[in-house]
Amino acid sequence: MKKFLGASTLVAFIALSASQLSAARNPDAGKNFTVSETPNTTVFNLKTPSGNRHIHDFRDNPKPAPAAPAPAPAPVVDCDAGTVTDYVNKSLVRLDKTAPAMVALNTPFSYDYTVTAKEKAKRIVVEEQIPAGTVYVSSTPEAEVSGSSVKWTLYNVEKGSTTPLQLVVKATQAADFSNCATVVAYPEACTTTSVGVPELAITKTTPNPQVLLGAGVPWNITVTNVGNFCAYDVVLTDTLPAGVSHDSGNSTLTTNIGTLAPGESRDVTINTTAAATGDHCNNAVASSSNAGSVSDDACVKVVEAGLEVTKEGTPMQFVGKKASYTLTATNTGDVPLTDVVVVDTVPSQNKLLTAPGATINGNTATWNTSLAAGETKSFDVTVLGLQEGTYCNQVGASSGEYGLSDSAEACTEWRGYPALLIEVIDTEDPLLVGEQTTYVIQITNQGTARDTNVGLKVQLPGSLKVVSAAGDTQGTISGNNVDFAAYPVLAAKEIIEFRVVAEAVSEGDSRFKAQMSSDLLKTPVPEEEATQVY
Repeated sequence: MKKFLGASTLVAFIALSASQLSAARNPDAGKNFTVSETPNTTVFNLKTPSGNRHIHDFRDNPKPAPAAPAPAPAPVVDCDAGTVTDYVNKSLVRLDKTAPAMVALNTPFSYDYTVTAKEKAKRIVVEEQIPAGTVYVSSTPEAEVSGSSVKWTLYNVEKGSTTPLQLVVKATQAADFSNCATVVAYPEACTTTSVGVPELAITKTTPNPQVLLGAGVPWNITVTNVGNFCAYDVVLTDTLPAGVSHDSGNSTLTTNIGTLAPGESRDVTINTTAAATGDHCNNAVASSSNAGSVSDDACVKVVEAGLEVTKEGTPMQFVGKKASYTLTATNTGDVPLTDVVVVDTVPSQNKLLTAPGATINGNTATWNTSLAAGETKSFDVTVLGLQEGTYCNQVGASSGEYGLSDSAEACTEWRGYPALLIEVIDTEDPLLVGEQTTYVIQITNQGTARDTNVGLKVQLPGSLKVVSAAGDTQGTISGNNVDFAAYPVLAAKEIIEFRVVAEAVSEGDSRFKAQMSSDLLKTPVPEEEATQVY
């Protein structure tokens, strides 16, 4: 019963198909039809439709929605141009085809196919057309080539087996090549290959059109592929003019950039130094293996500017005295300097007294001036010495317009000097015979430097006799004389003291005599104290 129903249904279906192919619905040859063995396969411009396929006339019926297109190739982001793909998948066989999306002119490229048997097949025929604008190079395995037709025939293909095929051609003109491969009578597997052309562009600049002799000169170079195909083996060659130099000592500098994708740029900075005055132009050339070469240059003007400062002053002075300095600023270049700043800094061991024409802030004097080319100006400074030692007075000169600066210093030896003072007093005056008094002797260093081996000798008159002697050094009594041992070092402002006790032995005008000596004193210094004895 089931077989009978199936046969009846088949007969009815054939009858219906025959009626659709009657005169009223016969399609005209050359019109657009949907021809399918399965609902997903379409062939256009079928002039002689097969009797065992469903044929739908689109003249009166609404056009069905087209099948979903194959996904677009991923965007190209580097020099791997990628590939375009398509495939035919029928119930018995699947044909996969790949081709490069872009190739270079006169460069061989390949179409690669994979034939996958879905079921065992006695014979599979794959046919490809060599596109106009290309020439045949080779095929693997070797195919039957007739004119622009390339055909492979595979026999006794087992289910599940895959067979790779390859066709190599070479583009002889710049165009978009589209060709389609067919497998037996099934729909085509199509690809489109674009042929691109690389093109280089170059720009070169330097940030400062005018620089000082000896200053850094950077050169900024940008190389860009403005074409629509990769530029290979790009090399940048920079030829330096004689007026600038590179740390390497080379005048020709080469940078290997490599491959530049379409639209890609590469920035290169070359740092040099201005070596000679004048106008200097630097030329750079970018070349590649497939895009020719381009060049550009940039120019710089090298000028010379110079600023020098010197300082002279009193080489030696005593503490508490004045010393004078003269500062001299000179424009040693060939361009005027309009913003020269001269700053003199006095050390803390000195005190700045005068600096005519300057702004004074504590121990700093500042002059603002200008200098014509070759001009010299002088400035004066007076200071007071406050402390013993050698101290240096520093001066600096600068010009911001050209980034110039220089410095100098003058040093002064500030010496201290000892100044000894001897004082003698008697604690009791007048005296009666038999009474005693004490003579107090003080020696003070009032100067600014130490003195050494300070000695004291004392002599009493006959009306007095020495009872005892004491002080900062040991005293030796000999009759009416006392000799105190030398005091080794008497520092500035230091005071030493000695005491001699004497007894009155007879009436009279008695004179106590003290005599001071030191390494500084060329002649001993005497001092007396009068004591009356009744």
